[in-house]
Amino acid sequence: MLVTALATPFAGGKIDVRSYERLVCRQKDVADALLAVGTTAESPLLGRCEKKLLVRLAKGLAPHLPLWAGVEQTNVTEAVKEAVLMQQWGADGILLAPPAFVKCTAEGFVRYVEAILAEISVPLMLYNVPSRCAYSLPKEVIERLSDRVHHLKETECDPVRLRQMCAHMQVLCGNDVHLRRMLAEGACGAVSVVSNVAPQLVQQVICGRASQRQIHRYERLAALATLEVNPIAIKYMLCKQGVFDGFDVRLPLTCASADTRRQIDEAWEAEEENL
Repeated sequence: MLVTALATPFAGGKIDVRSYERLVCRQKDVADALLAVGTTAESPLLGRCEKKLLVRLAKGLAPHLPLWAGVEQTNVTEAVKEAVLMQQWGADGILLAPPAFVKCTAEGFVRYVEAILAEISVPLMLYNVPSRCAYSLPKEVIERLSDRVHHLKETECDPVRLRQMCAHMQVLCGNDVHLRRMLAEGACGAVSVVSNVAPQLVQQVICGRASQRQIHRYERLAALATLEVNPIAIKYMLCKQGVFDGFDVRLPLTCASADTRRQIDEAWEAEEENL
């Protein structure tokens, strides 16, 4: 299963609707689902009205695709409120990141999830992302929630942990660099950043139909996407493709550096006919 984690284009400080429409339209015949207002969308830097716009646009442009929407609030009351709104705006599922900075206990996180589940009727996907939250969801949490939560976006590539997680939930790779290894250990797909620029290619990799040349291209794109904090590099790539009219990000992020742009430019020149 391929879920594209959609990036958010900006122009003059506001959401660039036309660029976003181009992005969604090139996904709708390839991806199995979409993720709006996730990490790649710079969701913590978006206002509530902007999140509403992105969710409604994505659902309206690709009504046949399941649409996940990210929720990443520290305060449980705000998390519940946002999850309910996402569902009202058209989301078919909620991607839930653990509260950052607070570093909640296992019991606290279970209760946090239960509070949200009590107020929504759409599926919930857990998001294990220790690089941003400073802690990893323990096995105990996954086991306790597995009867009510059936999807996990996993960014850690620990074979032992991955096999344990796959025994309880459908695991989706949350880091393109690890995709092939995670698929080999039981992951059923990906929530992909790279698929913003190459949805067909990522789908081929997930389905096991990619040639060695395609695998090399995919791995190169995955490496380029990590040159700077996501989504800095991927937005520059989308601009290179003409999907986005610019590659602006919001502070405290900064636009792609000269070195990042140079490396991506060189990759485009080397494989322009394929990218």
